[in-house]
Amino acid sequence: MKSVLDHSGNPVSPRTIASIRQRASMSAAYEAASYDHPALANWRPFNWSGQGAQSYGRDFIAARINDLVRNDGWASAATSRFVDETVGSGWSLNSLPNAATLNLDQDQADDISDQIEALWEDFWVNDAGMWCDAERMANGAGILGLAMRHRFVDGEAAAHIVWRGDGSGTPLAPTGWGTCVHVIDPARVSNPSGRQDCDVLQQGVEIDEWGAATGYWVRRRHPGDTNGWSGTFQWDHVPRDIDGRPNFILTGERKRAGERRAVADLAATIREHRQVSDINDYELQAVALNAVLAAFVTSPFDLEELSETFDSGNLAGALKAYEDTQTAYYKEAPIRLPGGQVNFLRSGEDVRFSKPEHPNANFESFFRQALRKIASAVGLTYEMLTMDWSQVNYSSARAAMLVIYRALSARKDAFAAGFMAPIYHAWLEEAFDRRLIKLPAGALSFEANPSAWSRAEWIGPGRGWVDPEKEAKAAALRMASGVTTLRQETAEQGGDWKRNILQRKREQAFAAAHGVDINGAATVWSAAARAPIVNSDKGDGE
Repeated sequence: MKSVLDHSGNPVSPRTIASIRQRASMSAAYEAASYDHPALANWRPFNWSGQGAQSYGRDFIAARINDLVRNDGWASAATSRFVDETVGSGWSLNSLPNAATLNLDQDQADDISDQIEALWEDFWVNDAGMWCDAERMANGAGILGLAMRHRFVDGEAAAHIVWRGDGSGTPLAPTGWGTCVHVIDPARVSNPSGRQDCDVLQQGVEIDEWGAATGYWVRRRHPGDTNGWSGTFQWDHVPRDIDGRPNFILTGERKRAGERRAVADLAATIREHRQVSDINDYELQAVALNAVLAAFVTSPFDLEELSETFDSGNLAGALKAYEDTQTAYYKEAPIRLPGGQVNFLRSGEDVRFSKPEHPNANFESFFRQALRKIASAVGLTYEMLTMDWSQVNYSSARAAMLVIYRALSARKDAFAAGFMAPIYHAWLEEAFDRRLIKLPAGALSFEANPSAWSRAEWIGPGRGWVDPEKEAKAAALRMASGVTTLRQETAEQGGDWKRNILQRKREQAFAAAHGVDINGAATVWSAAARAPIVNSDKGDGE
């Protein structure tokens, strides 16, 4: 057997060789895979699948996040801010039928779009009876806001697209629409009677051999409903589609392949939320304690003096009698200290306080950094979460707005595809069935190409302005150079370009009828928009 030699030519002992092999087995080509680094030695997570990571923890995570949103100001603020930024006062429909595949020319498609948008607005926005909501508690903006709130807090939103009729096919709503939306809590979607997940049923989602959802099992009542037990342990099977018509929605952002359900982004910040909340409570308690005025009444005698004064044979009884007399006296003639508290000490007792450094000099910087981490995890900026703009200038605000706007727009579009698109599809099918839309000869029916008819764009809250003059000039320059269109620029500000043009036409006609020239002012505004953009930033501190 050949020996291994060291640098001096001497044989290396078997013990040394074994030690080297052991160290090599603990090491790895990637440091991230090694076990010998102190920071990684005890970090050995199991490689869960996307669905496996959720199966036994998702409900508990959702319960914790809901508790945070109810009781933690920052979690509640993050939820409200996210919904405000993505939904705002609601979304406007921009119907975009695909003229190329519907045997239409563009003018015909535009005319049909106007018809569809007018009908949708009456159904989703203008109806005072709120018949678009199965519970009749909100209009379309309220439905969308509630669903988006569930999407943020629970990681997903669920809704049943209901046809509400009298049993004969006639809608109950005086508006004539039978389609309505019932938003439900995602916690109601679960396996019946606690059944274990299997190949065809996972966390309440029934799937086919490809993993596509075909139906859902929905509790009749929320598992945490305390108003009664009826229906709590009863489940209904709800198909995803009925004859091609969307029937049930369960939408969320999947983070890994194979996931059937979704987990909220807040899940990654639960620990930080609790720590920040606890530290904040401790600081507030310290401030409250420092604000309390406390006085202590002490005996002029210590135990040694009392033992010399009283009968040493009955010291305990004499001491008790002395203290009882003292207590009775102050009960009859109490010492009153407005805003403070008076405490009585027994003989020989003393009070000493520790001297913690409160308020902590590093508390504000720590708190700000923790909130930055929380805001970043949920797709917001620190300033948006806290509404603290004291350390922001134009450049940094503009840069943050661009990044956040893109991120929120992506989430809005994803939610529109998963939540609004099925609702719009079901409603538009009813509109065609009722023959409310006038079609030109040769146009394809809705059944022939529903995807082309359901093509739409949803206009959400505007991006807003940091410096209105600069950004208006930049928008005019982009349109003049052909980089963007009026439709794109108007949509970024939450508006509808067609409505703007029609409104301007009415304003011009009204002004002309009253002898007022507003075209001259429009010319001045247009010239100002074409003026060079001057950089007014003078430094980060201004």
